[in-house]
Amino acid sequence: GHASNDTVKTYRNRVHQFLSWCRARELYPALVTKDDIKEYRKHLVDGEKTSPTIRLSLLAIKHFYTACLAQKLVKDNPATGVKAPREKREVGSTINYLSLEELQQIFDSVAPTYKIRGDKTAKVQVLRDRLLLGCMALQGCRSIEMHRANLGDISSTYGQHYLKLDGKNSIRTVILRPDLAKEAIEYRQARAKSGEKLNAVSPLFISLSNRRYGQRLSRSGIGHIVDSYLEKCGLKHSDLERNLSPHSLRHTAGTLALRSGSSLREVQDFLGHSDPKTTAVYTHVLSDLENNPASKIEIDF
Repeated sequence: GHASNDTVKTYRNRVHQFLSWCRARELYPALVTKDDIKEYRKHLVDGEKTSPTIRLSLLAIKHFYTACLAQKLVKDNPATGVKAPREKREVGSTINYLSLEELQQIFDSVAPTYKIRGDKTAKVQVLRDRLLLGCMALQGCRSIEMHRANLGDISSTYGQHYLKLDGKNSIRTVILRPDLAKEAIEYRQARAKSGEKLNAVSPLFISLSNRRYGQRLSRSGIGHIVDSYLEKCGLKHSDLERNLSPHSLRHTAGTLALRSGSSLREVQDFLGHSDPKTTAVYTHVLSDLENNPASKIEIDF
């Protein structure tokens, strides 16, 4: 297929781990059996790998042997039918998000642009961080989408601004909030005034470090920015039961959208979920009495 560089790298690493395991046990990969694959699965379980991690490893191994079959290097695919163990946990527990008050605290922690005088790089940083946090926490954008976005992906028609996103499996376009659109315009202007030569393929989010100034902000760089603001607001390690991460901003957008009255289908389209079951995990936030479907059944009990 048309796999991204990140997917290729991940699959290569998972297959390399499997082949290293085979080498340590003196197993010839072309002669591996289904029982051997199950033994590797047990090895991952014993290593306390999570169910999604094991699932991805098995999928990578399965694709590896599918390619070997096509080259007639093996007679069958030993990974076929070997599944990852089911994970017994509450679906809603996988969703970590910020409350409206916490999100406001994050935005307030970014220095207001009007306080900046003379330092062009500082102004670019403030506008970059505000736009990045806004896109992720208010528009539900993924880190990979922010990493791949270019200046030319922002367009406007009749005063409405749009952002084209190159996501995991598809390209989608979101309507930008007016305040975010204004932020994006100011951000581009600030970069131009700093002396940067801009065009449609210039990265939307750039590194401001001395070594990589002006280059595309890496995914780890995006994560570092988000984590730094979570740390700054005392939210990164404030709750042992809640592990906040950059992806938590996307969960925040979906959760707050539902709490604000958006329908599940609206949130599905909003977040770009192809499967409504993926969006359904956000219904854990609808636990208030007035939103509880059970409370709407008119019966004396």
